Amino acid sequence: MIKILLHLLPLFVFAGQISMEHAQIKPLGKIVRTNAQITQLSDQKQKIVSRLPGHIENYFVTTGQQVKKGDRVALIESIELSKMTAEYVALKQQARAAREQLATAKRLYKKGLLSQDELNAKIIEIEEILSKQSALASQMNSLGIDASKLKTATDQFILYAHADGIVGEIFIPLHSNVNAEDRLMSIVNQNGYYAIAYLGMEDAMKVTPKTTGFVTVAKKKYPAHFVQLLPTIDEETQRAKVLFMMMDTPKNMLINAFTEMEISLEPFRNAVMVRKSSLSLFQGEWVVFVEAHHEEEKHEGEEAHGHEAHGKEGDHDHEEGEEKAHGEHEEHEEVPYAPQVVKIIAYNGNDVAVEGIKAGEEYVADGVYFVKSMILKSSLGEHGH
Repeated sequence: MIKILLHLLPLFVFAGQISMEHAQIKPLGKIVRTNAQITQLSDQKQKIVSRLPGHIENYFVTTGQQVKKGDRVALIESIELSKMTAEYVALKQQARAAREQLATAKRLYKKGLLSQDELNAKIIEIEEILSKQSALASQMNSLGIDASKLKTATDQFILYAHADGIVGEIFIPLHSNVNAEDRLMSIVNQNGYYAIAYLGMEDAMKVTPKTTGFVTVAKKKYPAHFVQLLPTIDEETQRAKVLFMMMDTPKNMLINAFTEMEISLEPFRNAVMVRKSSLSLFQGEWVVFVEAHHEEEKHEGEEAHGHEAHGKEGDHDHEEGEEKAHGEHEEHEEVPYAPQVVKIIAYNGNDVAVEGIKAGEEYVADGVYFVKSMILKSSLGEHGH
């Protein structure tokens, strides 16, 4: 019993690492391998600008830092803002005085002591003050300053992130002077990435909305779908540029990085595909591992039945031989998987089109190393015996 448990223990351990899948029929086109550049659309990048000339007093973020919409990113000190807020505070006082004068003018007008023209002049005066005040309030609101709460002049304002993302680059050093439209930093939105694939003219003309591809990032492949054939040729490579949207990406991506891409072009045909991870070289041939079907089990059962019917004569003489045979069976338990030779037709992202396995047939998708180890161990054990 102990021998049996020791023999079965590796099977139990490996079982948790092995997963099975079924071979599937999928469309396969002409596979083109080319270079691609990781990018984002213009609306996915924030460009933080000062909006007013001033001096960078402080950065609240660093390159590579994750930020959320509304987070503080920089503090600017501006003489222009000081003038603007001082004027706004003065206009608030003028508006208060103008309202009082208008109220007095209305009372005098009712008593006939003030003409219509003089009353209209007071109304126009207060409207001009309120108009200037409203324009300044709108400018300050764009800078994140609540004009209604402003009581005294200030020369400092804070810049905020407009959306979630990661600080890509800080362009201007701390304590530098900046102009109104100078870019201080960029913030990259990580929700959407694209790949620009570089294709020859002949292949580019075969691209359709059904075209798909796989972008390689850090040795892993991520699916991408066709978006647009860009209207201009790359001047350096003289190749067409095709934009693909990446459907899945790793957490960290490097914008403008060049990588490899596989693109599947029409016409498509159906092919039996398995996971690329299921392939293994075994005795010089490409194989996938499938469940083994042992035909010998029936014959072994028949032989055992024949020995039982033979009678009891010589039972004692056979005990030693039976124990030996039983021991061999314990030591060389058959592995429940067998190699199935396949022919590789084409690689397609994380799948591979093959011949030699039928659609719907179950195979080992993950844990191939463990299955191969079990088979080799069993084979070495038999030869050793």
